Amino acid sequence: MKALCCQYALVFFIVISTAHAQTVLKNQDLQHAKYLSLDGKALSGGNKTGTDGKVYLFKMPLLRLQRTTSKTVRGTVLLLPGGEYKTLTIKNDGQNTALSLNKKGYDVAILDYHIGSDPYTRDLALKDATSAFKLIKESRTKFGLRGSQADIAGIGAGGHVAARMLQYMDEQEQPDSLSLISPSYLDETLPGTVFPAVPPPLNPKAKLGVTFTGAENIVTTQSGREYKKTWTGYSKGNLNPNPAAIPIEGYSRKRHDEKLALVSQKKFDLIMLGNSITNNFEKQEYQQIWKQFFEPRNALNLGFSGYRTENLLWNIENGELEKQSPKVLVLEIGTNNVDEKNYPTRHTAIQLAEGMEAIVKLLRKKLPSTKIIILRCFPGAYGGPNPTSHRAILERASDIATRLADNKDIFYCDVNHVFLNFDGSINKEFMPDYLHPSPAGAKLWAQAMEPLLSSLMGDHSLDNDIPKNTAISPVAKLENDSYNWWDRHAEVLRIKDSVNPEIVLIGNSITHFWGGQPKLVNNNGQPRTPNGPKAWDSVFAKHRVLNLGFGWDRTQNALWRLDHGEIDGLHPRTIIVDIGTNNTSQTENARMNTASEIVEGIRAVCLRLRSKVPYAKIIIMAIFPREKDPQHPRRLLINEINRELAVFAKENHLTLSDVGPKMLNVDGTFLPGIMLDYTHPADKGYQIWADAIRPYIDER
Repeated sequence: MKALCCQYALVFFIVISTAHAQTVLKNQDLQHAKYLSLDGKALSGGNKTGTDGKVYLFKMPLLRLQRTTSKTVRGTVLLLPGGEYKTLTIKNDGQNTALSLNKKGYDVAILDYHIGSDPYTRDLALKDATSAFKLIKESRTKFGLRGSQADIAGIGAGGHVAARMLQYMDEQEQPDSLSLISPSYLDETLPGTVFPAVPPPLNPKAKLGVTFTGAENIVTTQSGREYKKTWTGYSKGNLNPNPAAIPIEGYSRKRHDEKLALVSQKKFDLIMLGNSITNNFEKQEYQQIWKQFFEPRNALNLGFSGYRTENLLWNIENGELEKQSPKVLVLEIGTNNVDEKNYPTRHTAIQLAEGMEAIVKLLRKKLPSTKIIILRCFPGAYGGPNPTSHRAILERASDIATRLADNKDIFYCDVNHVFLNFDGSINKEFMPDYLHPSPAGAKLWAQAMEPLLSSLMGDHSLDNDIPKNTAISPVAKLENDSYNWWDRHAEVLRIKDSVNPEIVLIGNSITHFWGGQPKLVNNNGQPRTPNGPKAWDSVFAKHRVLNLGFGWDRTQNALWRLDHGEIDGLHPRTIIVDIGTNNTSQTENARMNTASEIVEGIRAVCLRLRSKVPYAKIIIMAIFPREKDPQHPRRLLINEINRELAVFAKENHLTLSDVGPKMLNVDGTFLPGIMLDYTHPADKGYQIWADAIRPYIDER
């Protein structure tokens, strides 16, 4: 849809309905009402506007209806005027734009949303807009609004509200089209991170238009354009045929011929397949890493600088794997597929993921006995360390590609955290041009991949730089418990996508035995009763929750599980981390860690999460008090951990929730009924936890 007013070019994409049913409703007052409350009641008037056509004194959210007189009605537009959340520009942004839309055959509902200086104003405005659009979609004929389409348009701050509305909408909930005119605040980032606070929805369905008047500052214009590029990259695009999955010869025939000569002369046990990132291992400055991790495994480098998925497909179809049967092949590809600077076309995330899938299918056909490692696309970004549409599209494609892994023949490996600062920006030391790892970055990549690679190769680890801090070195099951650790991990991988969690809990037995999915099962396969069922239901009953608590787990075990797929491909809005208490234990299988080591382990867990699910809100739980005696050495160690954890959380803008004091008397002893065994809470203790995190759950 296109609509013009004196100040704005309002761009919509229209699917014009050719049939318009006439509906007769009983309540004629609503059919002709000019003002509506958000619960659908006719009002005598709206919020008062000044002589300049702006609302300064907001009393209630409401809709101002301006119906078209056109015989051909296309639909209804929910129009969100600007005003930077301080005023509402009703006349210019609202009524004048609505008149232009009316001439194009659209009914218009102008929303008066919350404004003011209150810190919750934006969230209230979002709630107003969400309620208004739901009312329009479900009941518009009741209010004399006609046509088949339901669209949204926002100007200035109204554009910000509109973008926030769609952030978590699934395809069925989205409008037919979205128009953002000079959208404000899209440059804002999540607290403590460099990630945009308002990204597009993961599966955009609505047609998007983003326009500017020319009077905006460069930040507003740039952030709006990046939003649109990311939206386009998330969209389905033209999938028939998919250019990323059609073999095309690359530019380096000479290198191809050289590789053909190599594979005809020798069989290799490890093949590295990729673009310039892999190709770089042939450079002198990277040879030390190659000789340590790959050359001893009889490896072949099939990295081609500048290549995309379609070029690798051509290489494979034209002999580069002939007569080969390696134990393992590592696939690193993707960044060039979304390069908009050096290529005439930019692939969408779905196109790239399907290109990767085409490579994997061809590899399985050519190399049926080879184990395949799919690397998550590295976090490239042109022009600086902070995320752009380039990185966002790569990460979305990688999320989709996780579904290719079966953990039998095909494995997904994410090492991206090694290239990142804690705020999510790219570390210049390890990726100097923000695209290619430096030799130091390449070594970190090799080290992070080594546990998986060595297990699939059937040899021993070639990494000699093992950290002294055991809390940050990923390791699988360490201790025996009342359940089967491996079975629970397998069950998590089986159900996680179907759960599609809004909330994820990560922890040890305290989290594990609270309840939720996966269901609690004892070693003998019999169901186990949760320790806190009432408390669980009080906070989580209305939400999709995945419980990644594992009894006896330490930080290093949680790291291993995160490295082995438990959260890959998921997009929770909230993650609650309660880990570290078992690091205070000394056993035959693991030593006790110091307070600083444990906090470093928790930091490593949070960095994995920041890399994998950057838009999730991370809530760190202070370690719960343990032991009967307040002066017990373990209790004192926990107190020290929590003091250091508070500093870490504050420095990195993370939310820390400490429920310990609410479980204790003034003298440090436990309140009656709180604990089952001075370690694990009873339902009463879990209720304290539930009450503490409820505000963070409810604010989502």
